[in-house]
Amino acid sequence: MPEVVELREVTDRRDVIHRAVQRLSSGDLVALPSEAGYVLAGAALVETAGRWFHAAGESTTLLLRAADEVSDFLPHLPKAGLRIARRCWPGPLVLRAPASAENGFVAALPESSRAALIANGQMAVRVSSHPVLSEVAKLSRGPLVIREIEASAKNLDFTAAPWTDAALVVKDSAADESNAEARTSIVQINSQGGWTTERIGATPENRLQVAACELILFCCTGNTCRSPMAESLCRHLLAERLKCSPEDLTKRGFLVASAGLAADYGSPASHESVERMKRRGLDLRSHTSQPLTDRLIEQIDRCYTMTNSHRSAILNSHPELADRVQVLARDGKDVSDPIGGGMNEYAACAASIEQHLSRILDDIL
Repeated sequence: MPEVVELREVTDRRDVIHRAVQRLSSGDLVALPSEAGYVLAGAALVETAGRWFHAAGESTTLLLRAADEVSDFLPHLPKAGLRIARRCWPGPLVLRAPASAENGFVAALPESSRAALIANGQMAVRVSSHPVLSEVAKLSRGPLVIREIEASAKNLDFTAAPWTDAALVVKDSAADESNAEARTSIVQINSQGGWTTERIGATPENRLQVAACELILFCCTGNTCRSPMAESLCRHLLAERLKCSPEDLTKRGFLVASAGLAADYGSPASHESVERMKRRGLDLRSHTSQPLTDRLIEQIDRCYTMTNSHRSAILNSHPELADRVQVLARDGKDVSDPIGGGMNEYAACAASIEQHLSRILDDIL
């Protein structure tokens, strides 16, 4: 019989987490709460744990500590999978993708763990947002192999199989009621870069659709003049090339946005920008500014700044994004700020932006 620990009855849950990590490192199985029920977990680096999961014959998932580890275990994961992982993890989402026992860090796992994790050339991976499961994963040496048990979590009988094979059960009764109907979403990524929803759960399909998109971001200072015009023009030109409406760009795999390094939330586009885009047949009246936050910049696939100083400011904080952040002008020059000028300055600015965008879209499409 496993030892059952009720979280609401302990003074410090860190003691329980450390006990779970110790059990896992010694080769034991541990039952842990997740966002959608419970999981039975074992250390992927321990031969005996992998052997148990392989013998059980049930579907398993590799639980990683953070989203940036996914490339280590799925080195050939297409960009759509990487985007979904970056934007939806941690959370109740499983990515299933083509995998090989000889590629990436999977090759370093014991043979029993590889056999348990890879079935028909596919492997499932996820990163949990549950405070207990995620902390156990972060403190463990290497990833965990987990089997998810989602149905009727609040009525689970921990005295019955498969829980009787666990040395420790960490019970979270406080969350059982709310998690009883929760389900983990499962997304299948194919080798050609496409994706399908195998099961819709707590992560809705519309969020997955947006998460899989290539995010193109335009950045200036206040997000009221240059970058809103660039966003509007890019959306229009991109839709023209793809022969779809701007509203359908996410269905074609693109998301276009803008932000400002010194912007506030909610400011409208300047009157001159609105008027300039109106003459181009575009509507900027609904634009509201937003600042360039760390969370936003970390999600971008391509970021185009109006000036070199904008790019430098971003890379000072995020040097790892040097290949994703570029100056809009293909000749490397700045796009001058038209603020304070008249309509002629705005017209020249918009024309310059559109010219650079045409060249950028030649590279993207």
